[in-house]
Amino acid sequence: MALLRSQAEKDNLFGLFSYPSFQIVEKTLEKVTNMCLVNDRLKRLLYYTDKHCLALPKLNQEQSLSLIGTNILIVPKLKVDPDTKPYIIFSLDDFVPEPGQTTFRSVLLSIDILCDYNHWTLDDFKLRPYCIAGELDSMIYKSFCSGIGRFVGARQLVLNEHLGGCTVIYSLETMLEDSAPIPNREVE
Repeated sequence: MALLRSQAEKDNLFGLFSYPSFQIVEKTLEKVTNMCLVNDRLKRLLYYTDKHCLALPKLNQEQSLSLIGTNILIVPKLKVDPDTKPYIIFSLDDFVPEPGQTTFRSVLLSIDILCDYNHWTLDDFKLRPYCIAGELDSMIYKSFCSGIGRFVGARQLVLNEHLGGCTVIYSLETMLEDSAPIPNREVE
């Protein structure tokens, strides 16, 4: 089997000649950001604050790219301005090696979905944070590009009297993408 390795191979992969580089962070954040940029419904939910946002025109390339850093965040900094547009924050946490495995690592992908309470209500009793969560779930659940995405749960997120939403959490199983050779290390 490909997952069964000799001790020398294990040492080479994870012991003497390599270290966890957390390259999975940048790869995962890039992939989820790109996934968001191709989802027209999600982009309209984030860009427009109108309750009929899904009926409004699709975003052009310039509008889509403007979402990065304003509505799609990879740095966990909150915006508590009541006039801010809806936004999402991607975070990776709880990096854990898989027991008995040399090629897998578990990590939690948390997605905070936040918007002003004045922008929560959409048409037909829909709530914006949960519509955003649904769009994200359709992209990530069991189809994550870098590994296996398993839905762990969701919870309501209340920040203050102006801003709230929900947090959606996925467990990702990643493969060997997260090891890099140790530079300039001599073996005894």
